[in-house]
Amino acid sequence: MTELTATGHLQPYGVMTHPDTARVFDAIAAHGGTARFVGGIVRDALLKRDLIDVDIACDLKPEETVIALEKAGLKVIPTGLKHGTVTAITDASAYEITTLRIDVTTDGRHAEVAFTDSWLGDARRRDFTFNALYCDLDGTIYDPFDGETDLREGRVRFIGIAEDRIEEDYLRILRFFRFQAWFGRPPLDPIGAEACRKGAQGLRDISPERIRDEMFKLLRSRSPAATIKEMIGFNVLPVILPDLADTPRLRMMEWLDSTALADSAIKPDPLRRLAALYRAPENADDDLQAATEFGRALRLSNDEADRFAAMISNANLISADLSEDTIRRDLYRIGPDAFRDAVLIAWAARAAIPPRASSAENRDWQALLQAATDWVDVKMPIQGRDLLAAGLVTAGPTMGWLLKMAEEYWIANAFAPGREELMNYLAVQNAAKLQE
Repeated sequence: MTELTATGHLQPYGVMTHPDTARVFDAIAAHGGTARFVGGIVRDALLKRDLIDVDIACDLKPEETVIALEKAGLKVIPTGLKHGTVTAITDASAYEITTLRIDVTTDGRHAEVAFTDSWLGDARRRDFTFNALYCDLDGTIYDPFDGETDLREGRVRFIGIAEDRIEEDYLRILRFFRFQAWFGRPPLDPIGAEACRKGAQGLRDISPERIRDEMFKLLRSRSPAATIKEMIGFNVLPVILPDLADTPRLRMMEWLDSTALADSAIKPDPLRRLAALYRAPENADDDLQAATEFGRALRLSNDEADRFAAMISNANLISADLSEDTIRRDLYRIGPDAFRDAVLIAWAARAAIPPRASSAENRDWQALLQAATDWVDVKMPIQGRDLLAAGLVTAGPTMGWLLKMAEEYWIANAFAPGREELMNYLAVQNAAKLQE
């Protein structure tokens, strides 16, 4: 077995110290193997961040890992035996345990792997230096590519030759920028960035689902706009998503949703940020249709695609000086959540264009958001059956016309008219129509 040399130590915490975690490590050791934390959990532990995903590498073959865990009474799911991965389930966490492996062949999307007992071989097949960090249960660190230094200095650096790592899996281009948004500091590693520019065409062969997932992860970072701008500058984003180009509006959105507004209903939202970044094609006849097609192409869920398209369409109808009647009408028709989305996107668009908005205008924008917070759902007090019972109309087009008239009257009068007033109003309207 090729061994790594210990390079440092961290103080384990969180799930790393849970008794169930020790059970997993002990089970592998009892079967003659060695287990170590690897990748994100070590990276996040060094940064003192919340520990969520627990990835473990071990030198047992996957079938042996299953035997070792089951012998210790642990529940095991063979999540990816072909690639060496099993998952142990306990009350504390789901532990993804992967056998040390090396790539045999790659095609830019998939890899054929072979299992190994070489920790260094396993490290060399990984993407970035700080994702090839290993850690024993006691906190002993193994860092073969100086990833801890890169992490500390905010540098996202490919392992080995950047072009080779990208040709193994072109999705690593998006991962490069995603990790820059989460862990990096300017400037970008020039070697890695240039390799991404050269390899960007390879992203055309990556599935929309994988691209969507990476973009959402990037957009969840605190301040993604600067990184998105670099992706455009290095001609990465234009190759696959040319409509994601409005970085000034995204920058204003991230300022609003993470800094400027103390509103519990407003938090960083990757789909809303995606809508802020989106710019409809210049030749689009209908922004709603263009946004709908974009969402489908990116494989958004039906609910996400509908919300995305609605944000684009609704934001075009919002301004800071909306009348109270219009605000009530919009809140009633699209609901407070969709109204809030539209206000934020419209406000971000306005804030991205000089001159800076006045304090009074910003108060108007905030008042729109407050109106969404204060909104209480209302329901028109009459329905079609009320018209039928009163003998005003039989079922058909006239009923729809009368209900529409009632709704417009009800909205225009701040939802105040009750059933009797609405029925009297409709009786007058219906009589007038019959005399035409």
